[in-house]
Amino acid sequence: MTEKDFVLKWIEKIRVELKKFPDDFLRDDECTVLNLPTKLLIFPPPLFNTYQVIDESGETVYSTDEHFKAKYVVYANRYRPKELKIPTNDLRIYEIVRDYEKHLDVFLKEMGTDFKKLWPTSRGFNRISLQVFNSLELIRH
Repeated sequence: MTEKDFVLKWIEKIRVELKKFPDDFLRDDECTVLNLPTKLLIFPPPLFNTYQVIDESGETVYSTDEHFKAKYVVYANRYRPKELKIPTNDLRIYEIVRDYEKHLDVFLKEMGTDFKKLWPTSRGFNRISLQVFNSLELIRH
């Protein structure tokens, strides 16, 4: 198997098994609705303990002092929703983000194990896993 075949295999596996964020993680949570542009959103480093989510042109789309709220918005942006349901309970936001990150980490761990079996001495896993995640527009902050 080539690295290209490995990447294609994992892109397909994740595409099939990936849960949709946040829909597959929400329960009967009370939510507010945030209107979003249907553009790529970016999560730059915090500025004075404020987390800003910006669009590709640098315009601030969402600003919060809660790290997990910003992550929630960025993770949900993968599907470019016009409207995003955000739980009103901050603990639920944390739990949803945590559970989603664990879900992504399972893929990374399985992919890493698979990679080591095929190329035990290679140090290229980070590059390969990044390629897989980028191909699927997945972000893991």
